[in-house]
Amino acid sequence: MMKEFSLAFASKVWEFKLRKEQIAVEFLPNLNPSHANIPDLIRNALFQPVGYPELKRAITPDDRLAIVLVDHFNGFLEILIAVLEHIAGTGVAMENVTLVCLACTNSDSWVDNLPDEFNEIKIEVHNPDNKKATAFLTSADDVGMLYLNRTVIEADQVVVLGKRQYDPYFGISGAEADIFPALANSEMISTCSKEVLGDDANSDLGKQKALKVSWLLGAPYYIQIIEGSNASVEEIFAGADQANRFAEKRLDEIWKQDATSTFDLVIALVGGADEKIGFVQLCRALVCAKRIVKKNGAIVLLAQAEFNLNDIKKQLEMKSIGKSEAAFSLVPHHLIRHWVDAASQGKVYVSTFEGKDDIARLLALPLRSAQELCDLGSKADGVAIIRDAHKSYINIKKR
Repeated sequence: MMKEFSLAFASKVWEFKLRKEQIAVEFLPNLNPSHANIPDLIRNALFQPVGYPELKRAITPDDRLAIVLVDHFNGFLEILIAVLEHIAGTGVAMENVTLVCLACTNSDSWVDNLPDEFNEIKIEVHNPDNKKATAFLTSADDVGMLYLNRTVIEADQVVVLGKRQYDPYFGISGAEADIFPALANSEMISTCSKEVLGDDANSDLGKQKALKVSWLLGAPYYIQIIEGSNASVEEIFAGADQANRFAEKRLDEIWKQDATSTFDLVIALVGGADEKIGFVQLCRALVCAKRIVKKNGAIVLLAQAEFNLNDIKKQLEMKSIGKSEAAFSLVPHHLIRHWVDAASQGKVYVSTFEGKDDIARLLALPLRSAQELCDLGSKADGVAIIRDAHKSYINIKKR
């Protein structure tokens, strides 16, 4: 008698079999099967913010607005347009609105799809190497000499639009962490990239600094997305500090799970059929799996990821980010460091297709078929399967 599991990722389904006596544990998110659609979610968030006035009460028609967009998220364009329509309804002229992005946000892929009424909006790609594009914010001992994006500092109102997700540098990224260090000067970004890896795969090393920086900016308004499975959106929250803490609580309730032991083999499923997966998502899945794999155990990442292997390999070879790389780093350096750390401590396998086995250049081993995965599983006493591992957090709970 065999245990059978259907492992769905991207457009693939692999059948995975284990002997009856083998231990197998599945980790699944606590998703709402009947959650609202995106238009209803963003409308409710904007008109019913958590413990804070509506955005339209925080701005006046003459205000200059900076909308921070440092990461893609499910429903990106639909949510952005809804936010811009809400702002336009307050009488703010669109030429007074600037979308502040990062190079990795790839604004070329969505700017042309904005409606014509938003043609006068400015698009700024933050370049931390450009000293004219940053302005002095603080020299506090707990932060250091910090220059931040000038448009953000000089704005009458800052709106941060992004997703909440688990992260080994912030604990939970998004909100304040979308401002710092992402929009800092290159010297500060380089300094943050050199901070030591903690023993915990998800510490909050950068969170306190990010909080301090956000306080210095006054009262940024946060619109926060909690993603669901595949390309869906589970919840959206708007507001300030109270909304941030509430969003973190809901993220834990949906995506955080407990484990009572570690495993010889951890299988991390990354991405659904409608979800675009890159190397960042692979890194986040690896960080999640790393928490529950035994020493010298194996991690398998099942995904159909798209990324430029040569660019990622260059980042893997960097011990830290220099100032010249800070502006255009494709993957946060702390995620790169966790990838290298996990690969050196055990075996990391990544699913490959069409004979593309060059994943080995990224310190990983190619996995070509469901049969190869079954062969790996047959040697393991305990196997963990994590659905949507790139969004999950597995907590080792002491008995």
